[in-house]
Amino acid sequence: MSTAKKASAGRKRRHGFRFPLTACILILAVILSAAGCSAAKPSDGQEPFPEPEKPAVNPLTGETVPSWEVVMRRPLAVKVENDPKARPQSGIIDADLVFEELVEGGVTRFICIYLSKEPQVIGPTRSARPSDIDITYFLNPLLICSGGAREVMSMIRASGMKYIEEDDTHFWRDRSRRAPHNLYTSSELLRRYLAETGDDYHGLLESGLVFTATGEGGDSGEETSGGEGEGGSVMVSTATTIEIPYKAPACVASYQYDAASDTYLHSISGAPHNDLTTGKRVAPRNVIVQFVTTSRSGIRDVTGSETPNMQVIGSGKCLVFSGGEVHHGTWKKANRSSPTLFLDEKGNLIPLRPGQTWIHLVTEDIGATYK
Repeated sequence: MSTAKKASAGRKRRHGFRFPLTACILILAVILSAAGCSAAKPSDGQEPFPEPEKPAVNPLTGETVPSWEVVMRRPLAVKVENDPKARPQSGIIDADLVFEELVEGGVTRFICIYLSKEPQVIGPTRSARPSDIDITYFLNPLLICSGGAREVMSMIRASGMKYIEEDDTHFWRDRSRRAPHNLYTSSELLRRYLAETGDDYHGLLESGLVFTATGEGGDSGEETSGGEGEGGSVMVSTATTIEIPYKAPACVASYQYDAASDTYLHSISGAPHNDLTTGKRVAPRNVIVQFVTTSRSGIRDVTGSETPNMQVIGSGKCLVFSGGEVHHGTWKKANRSSPTLFLDEKGNLIPLRPGQTWIHLVTEDIGATYK
């Protein structure tokens, strides 16, 4: 017993301080009841962990993971370059979700979202853009970038998003490549940064995505959740090749559906897209083409080209490719904090195969072809 407790006990004995047994029992019951209630509520606005007996499922991929702790931590949103000098990139195959966005001059960049996997190398990492906020805000992520224009970084700070720019502790430069195409990081370093800054986030995010049961195919699979639209069948058609003809020829994306692996083999500018670290082909399970409009940002890069603002809040058309088929649908996103919903013509969420999903944000004049 500590000195303070001994002194307190002594004072109680000297003053003849006693509780009746029934009063002690009542007080103990109240304390235990209060403890039980507080344990059932999330602390600091965070969500409690789901029941242990329920399988832990990644809301970004529909895949089962070892524990709920894995998918209730803060997602990592890493800006990855797509310039030919940056290829082959590292770590993209481990992303749960990939957004491909337009930047200056018709070139594209990736926002790679990591939640369930731990890539040892991610990059090359490049600068942030204004659209990154609206695209990723609903995930409550750590946004990872090399930096950005002064106006862009001010916008990110004003949004309240957690972010990290290039430093000497959580990034490194690969001297075998020329700058600026040689900045890398890793999930280990980024998770360490979160721990160092006292981040105690935990919460099960709402992805807005719905997946068929593992091993099931297409519309015949059991869905993990559904929309509020009407029931009944929807029209789908076969589509085993896809091309997104970005205006920069070096960024033209294409896919070939591989039935054996039930994936879409990714190519960039006609060349297979392989991961530098593992040598494996980038092959998402699902490909979504989301048609958006752009507006002027007033922000220019070092060459004087203006950065487009991508309008990802609102609604529009989409093409959803999964299992060798294509769904013609619509997308809608109510606000910055809401996920994007991809809906069929009856208003139901379009089911995806469990695994990585690649979302191309394109304008109507870019479009997409398939057969």
